[in-house]
Amino acid sequence: MGLAFVRGGASRGVFRKRGLQTDGGLGTRLPAEGFGARSRTLMKRAVITVGVLAMLLAMGVIFAPQFGWRVDSVLSNSMSPALKAGGAVVSRPVDAAQIVPGDIITFRSPRNGDLTTHRVVGVEEAFGYSFKTKGDANAMADPYMVPAANIEGRVVLHVPLLGHAAAFAKTPVGFGLMLGLPGMMIIGLEMRRMWRNMSEEEERKKAEKQVGA
Repeated sequence: MGLAFVRGGASRGVFRKRGLQTDGGLGTRLPAEGFGARSRTLMKRAVITVGVLAMLLAMGVIFAPQFGWRVDSVLSNSMSPALKAGGAVVSRPVDAAQIVPGDIITFRSPRNGDLTTHRVVGVEEAFGYSFKTKGDANAMADPYMVPAANIEGRVVLHVPLLGHAAAFAKTPVGFGLMLGLPGMMIIGLEMRRMWRNMSEEEERKKAEKQVGA
């Protein structure tokens, strides 16, 4: 049956089988390491998940513009509640003819070139496409028309709370940390797992030799 009897005192012993301990005197079954093992597994999965997400965010922020996409931080609440400060927005390339009122677009302000993300409330086609925009939380529309040339993309995704991380990933230090640190952590966890498996295999072989002797 694979039972091992281990003396634990003068008058009682402890039986171990399949990760459970049985007190020979009381017959109580206790988990030998089940809770701790599950906790370690959940922690490992959480670390790997966060690490992979950080790496994907860093790569997306840096490489998305190469394909016309953008990942930007929401810096104000002018588009609240649709877009709240601290979040991140993903914009994709769009043809000016496809933009309609209600779309949220990212564009360069005609006044100062600042990157802005507001909703389209009007479209003019008289001398080429231009757009009237407004922040959802603002009382008045923006005091200018946005020419098609200033449009960076149409917003297709908003991720709350990731704006600061996206901004950090755009810096050289942030990109290096968000890409390199999780990678090293994942490699370290895998090496630790391999080492543990090797150690357990060695212990198993030693136990088999002792039983055979």
